[in-house]
Amino acid sequence: MKKTVKNRKGFTLVEMLLSLAIICMIGGVIGGVCVSISNSFVTTYNIDDSADYALLYAKAFENSFLDCTQGTGSKNKKWTWYIDNPRGLNGAPLLKVTKPGAAATNVFTPKYIGNSSTPSKWSVIMFFNVEEKAATGAEDTFNAVLVNYRIYIKDNYARTDYIYRYDGSFWVPRFYERAKLAGAEAANRKISVDTSSSGMTVATMTEFCKDPQGVLNQKALDAISSDLEGTSGHPSVTYYSKIQYVWG
Repeated sequence: MKKTVKNRKGFTLVEMLLSLAIICMIGGVIGGVCVSISNSFVTTYNIDDSADYALLYAKAFENSFLDCTQGTGSKNKKWTWYIDNPRGLNGAPLLKVTKPGAAATNVFTPKYIGNSSTPSKWSVIMFFNVEEKAATGAEDTFNAVLVNYRIYIKDNYARTDYIYRYDGSFWVPRFYERAKLAGAEAANRKISVDTSSSGMTVATMTEFCKDPQGVLNQKALDAISSDLEGTSGHPSVTYYSKIQYVWG
């Protein structure tokens, strides 16, 4: 008897299921890699963007501050620098200075795109600290003043759980020497933080980390909790939200 063997073409059900499983696994791996690359790109872009934004505030503050403190100045005057509207509600955060006998003026005014229902792209707050280096010898007759500042920036549109921190400092050259050259007592010229302003504390940053509806973003606050002063880790408060230059 003659036996006929049929020529099989195509895949069995098991082979098809196995192929589909392999394709799904490969697709999952590729999808995960794509998501990771996308997240990494967005994070890097935000870091670079926030750094550029922080630099604008930093340079504006330094230039304005040194412009006021490098001259001989006038007695019985006071200048104060601070950030107005740090959460960026109904407008961008503004770096301002209060000048003697005048209302506060803008030192830096970033462009604001938004409306009453949307905040500024960035929330920005600055804190200040002042250090004095005592004279150490005959060649170092006059004290030197070091101004430290810390900028926190929060993205209100993307990566809202992140807060970016930037630190900077600069020397105010010949600060007390200029007072003596002007024929005034150096002790009457002073750079200091305004201790009546908000400190770099949990209470201040809790308010800063709220969204436009007033809901606290706890993850954002937790991300900077180790920085905050007035806690067991940092019991003393040295950074404040206003810095002032006083003569007389």
